[in-house]
Amino acid sequence: MQQTADALWEVTEPEIFGLDHYLSSANAPDVEEDVRLCIKSGSRMMVLDCSVLSYMTGAGARAILNIARTMRDAGGNLFVKGLKGQPRDIFSACGLDLIVPSADNLENVSALSA
Repeated sequence: MQQTADALWEVTEPEIFGLDHYLSSANAPDVEEDVRLCIKSGSRMMVLDCSVLSYMTGAGARAILNIARTMRDAGGNLFVKGLKGQPRDIFSACGLDLIVPSADNLENVSALSA
């Protein structure tokens, strides 16, 4: 019996998406597109790993907001982890902390998504 492509492709939850050292207008569109592809592939729980993120602009914050909207529209959940320093300040100043839950570790993600 031959398996379909859907049966061969299984998304393990949560999907961890690591961000680079910066998130700005230079790379935000690429990050958004990569996440959209993950969502199209079936991901419904995603964690943006911001542990190495050291700089974020308003364009980066807008990208995270767009990602959160896209995930919500797909019926999924988006979380962030590892925010610190300037990116955490921008995240809070823009009110993203009210929209996108933060999780310090993956055990917290399961509790937040329930």
